Amino acid sequence: MNGDRRTLQSLQHMFGASGAQRPSVMNNNRRRSEYVRFHPDDDQHYYPDALFEHPNNFVPNKDWAGRTIWWGLSPIVPQGKPGAGHVDHDYEHLMMRKMAGNLYGRAGGNAAFPETPEEQFVGALVDKQIRKLEAMDLGDLVHRDYTLKIVMEEIKDNHGNDMIWREFRVSGGISIAALADKVITPLMGWVRNYHAHAFTVHKDGAVYGPTVCFNDTTSQVQLMNRIQESKAIDMMHLQSIGYGAVPEKSNRGVWTLAHLLQEEGETMLWVYDYGDNYTHVITVEEIAPVSESTGKVAVLDGAGACPREDGSGNHEWAEEVRKLASPIASERETVLGELRRALNYKGRTIGASFDPEDFDLAEARARVHAALGSPDSVGSGAKTFVSLLHEGAVDDFHNGSGAAGRLRRGQTLERTWDDEEGGPRVGGRYMEEITSSKRDKKDGACCYMCGTPHNLSGCTGCRKAFYCGTECQKAHWNAGHRAQCKKWRK
Repeated sequence: MNGDRRTLQSLQHMFGASGAQRPSVMNNNRRRSEYVRFHPDDDQHYYPDALFEHPNNFVPNKDWAGRTIWWGLSPIVPQGKPGAGHVDHDYEHLMMRKMAGNLYGRAGGNAAFPETPEEQFVGALVDKQIRKLEAMDLGDLVHRDYTLKIVMEEIKDNHGNDMIWREFRVSGGISIAALADKVITPLMGWVRNYHAHAFTVHKDGAVYGPTVCFNDTTSQVQLMNRIQESKAIDMMHLQSIGYGAVPEKSNRGVWTLAHLLQEEGETMLWVYDYGDNYTHVITVEEIAPVSESTGKVAVLDGAGACPREDGSGNHEWAEEVRKLASPIASERETVLGELRRALNYKGRTIGASFDPEDFDLAEARARVHAALGSPDSVGSGAKTFVSLLHEGAVDDFHNGSGAAGRLRRGQTLERTWDDEEGGPRVGGRYMEEITSSKRDKKDGACCYMCGTPHNLSGCTGCRKAFYCGTECQKAHWNAGHRAQCKKWRK
């Protein structure tokens, strides 16, 4: 402990007690960094060249298709090697950097180095991107309807066509937080508030996700818990989306679809589940003029069943699709068994007739409609499986540890047992999630009936639901809000 204190005092003498200065590092044969501070014992060999530049001068890498992904920090695989032209994630070097990173604050409690080199660099890119967003003039784009097509790349049918895709229409003014939570997630068939997600825009590589915004005034405690907006288990894999993201909503701004994409033909990547990395490419097919725009969410068409939750990404699902068509019964049954256990197929009958190319348009519309007519997901209380190791475990949670200790006013901790007995037992498992009955913040909200983000007013009864007018309010009242409104008024 005393040695750590002496080390900290020495580092504060070198860099300033506040840590605000960012001097170049040049000890022995170490490389000079124009912005990032490396720990004196860190092995710089494992870090990408970009981290030795100043973020203001950084030119992101592009793949051979001209796309920038996850800030463009990773190099591109050179010609003549497998995967040439694509982003080189270099997982071996990533693992070595993680091993070296135990010298930094979040893992080692080092107050002088609270952030890893990647976090320092990307944090500056995030701030730079926010300033760019704040200065944008979107004109009438927020009032124009976008027709989007979302495709799960690299999953093909027998004719070489994209097997899984959806086409839908939303307002350019919809917040990207609502777009992900209330439209894309249910539209594809994923489970809301289970895994984290992120957008990366191909034209500039900027990344947006359910993270928090912080700056030089952020307290040490907040800094050590930097990722606190989403508590999804896969947030531990933040490196897979470029180490950081512009918060979808914060006191710096609530960003909309129009902030990310402004022209027809533009594309961006949406990833679901950082660990498994299910990737989806979103393309702007059309931007309607204001005179032809309603702002309403509309699910237009689609194809292909959603992959199972907790799989291993697009490539693995493509392989499982192949196994479903296999003449070997054991291969087919293995995949069907995984589907039956998957959270997004829970409660459904999965038999030998399951077809991965099936898509039910009516079901997709119903899922999106249900999501629009509910409060925002509580990212800080994402769905989590918990296994009981002793009889008093549930009581421990109720007494303030675990998720119960994070509850705020208007929030409820819900638990669902994952077995037929439906009750606590040693070795049993349940899923817990924090839900909210509070009104969503108006900035970034949608009409509970049609999904438009415009001209919203709160329900005068429950004061929680938002509507764009009396027509939608009456329709939603008759569709089920009558009972919901009474419940929320209690």
